[in-house]
Amino acid sequence: MYRAADEIEKEKELLIHERVASELRLSVAPEMDIMDYCKKEWRGNTQKATCMKKGYEEVSQKFTSIRRVRGDNYCALRATLFQAMSQPAELPAWLQDPELTLWAGLAEMRTAEARQIACDELFTNEEEEYSLYEAVKFLMLNRAIELYDDKEKGKEVPFFSVLLFARDTSNDPGQLLKNHLNQVGHTGGLEQVEMFLLAYAVRHTIKVYRLSMYNTEEFITVYPTDPPKDWPVVTLIAEDDRHYNIPVRVCEETSL
Repeated sequence: MYRAADEIEKEKELLIHERVASELRLSVAPEMDIMDYCKKEWRGNTQKATCMKKGYEEVSQKFTSIRRVRGDNYCALRATLFQAMSQPAELPAWLQDPELTLWAGLAEMRTAEARQIACDELFTNEEEEYSLYEAVKFLMLNRAIELYDDKEKGKEVPFFSVLLFARDTSNDPGQLLKNHLNQVGHTGGLEQVEMFLLAYAVRHTIKVYRLSMYNTEEFITVYPTDPPKDWPVVTLIAEDDRHYNIPVRVCEETSL
């Protein structure tokens, strides 16, 4: 059975992308065409594969490429932070501590290309990368403590924080740390309610295309649901609620 030359060429390109990612030990793989990625990952005609293909087609109306994120238990943190740090928008205050030279350097980079190169370097250095995730987990804990204290004082709090502390395993910040945050990256990833906490901790709106929810109201989920207008937006793709990839290259809008 013969294949068209363009199909063979595309397959070669996919293999090259995979080899380069492996050689460089990138936790965020180089970008590739989003629909080529979809065709490679979802070749069958099952109901799930059809749903994924339609979801990717929808995303491809906004983004042309995708960067695959290593699918370990740090995945949600990795995808969110890579996007947040690689954008040319001004970094939030928590990333601009004068004692953190890495953030100071990123703050001076105004182009997307410069930020991408710097982030690629950071995300090939496992020691720095994992230290970053642990630091963000502490930010999440700090934010959780603030929300818990506000609730105890009778102040109005976001609804997600009520759900966060309604769980038997996290009815106060101490249990949240012991049973959830300490496990992130090791025995488990972030749960859906903890994505809201992550958004509050890093002060970024996290917009997720949830492909398994295509053609439902939950296809695009935003954390938090009513974010402050001055927060930058991070966009992710989720094939399920555990693994997140990064869409890149915003499509140029055309007008008639």
